[in-house]
Order: sequence, then C-alpha cells, then structure tokens
Amino acid sequence: MKITAEIGLAVCLAAGCGSADKALNQAAQAAIARSVDSATHAFADAQRARDPELVLAHIAPEFYMYGDGRRVSYDSVSSQILQTFPSLSSYETTWSDLEVHALGMNHALVTFRFRDRITDSAGSTLSFMGPTTLIWERRGEGWLIIYADADHYPLPAFTRIDS
Repeated sequence: MKITAEIGLAVCLAAGCGSADKALNQAAQAAIARSVDSATHAFADAQRARDPELVLAHIAPEFYMYGDGRRVSYDSVSSQILQTFPSLSSYETTWSDLEVHALGMNHALVTFRFRDRITDSAGSTLSFMGPTTLIWERRGEGWLIIYADADHYPLPAFTRIDS
C-alpha cells in the first residue's frame, strides 16, 4: 500500500497539488483528515446505494484515473456509471487500511484496499479486490475527487466479502 500512496503523492505534486497551500499545523491536518474521511465514506455509501448521480457528485469534471493501468477520463467513467449502476441488483464493497493524508489546505491523499462484489439484475456476480488511491480537492465547503488509481484482482466466487 505504501507504494501506491507514494505514486499518488508524486502524481499530485507533479500536478501542482499543494503548491499554493501553506504549511499545516497538526490541528489543521486533523480537521482536513476528518472532513476528507467523511467525504470518502459518503462516496462509498453512494456506490453501495447504486445511485449514479450521487456517485458522480463526488467526482470533479476534470477527474481522470488509471484503472488497471489504463488512463480513463471523467466522460468515460461517468458514462459507465450512468449506464451500469441502474442495472445492478447489489454493489457490496468493504474498504480496509483507509488512510487520509492532508497535502495542504486544499488537497488530500486517500489510500485503501477494497473488496467488491457486484451483482447485475441477471444474477451475474463479479468479485475483485485491490488497492486504490484518491486525490481529493477542496471545492468551496466540500471535497471532490480529482484523481484515482485502482487495480482490480479477481477473487474466487467463494470468497466472503467481509473476510
């Protein structure tokens, strides 16, 4: 997980995240971490609810990600979410080792490992796990995801989602 966090931090720094941010004291870092942790859990809840508009409300229009090593644009991600989520009968996800790192007043890095089991309306199920890195940016009073990196590794069908 440390390697993923370091890559996310390098991407953020190369893109200028935090360049205009002032040094943070411990109290400010903790406040940002709480706020971004809350936004991250709300994002997960939106996925579990299979609510495409709510999921997209957490993602900035200039967002992009690397999914399994392939660069994907906001337009592609949003199109897939809008088409796929309404056809799902369940979206189970558990996250572990979630860490939030304040990069400045306006940026934060989140890393975690996920386990997902997604079932469509026909009953077909996909199960996978992997690491994720998110970079959040403060927008007004809230936070939006501007970058993500996720790798998906298949899980056997008999693997419990909560194990």
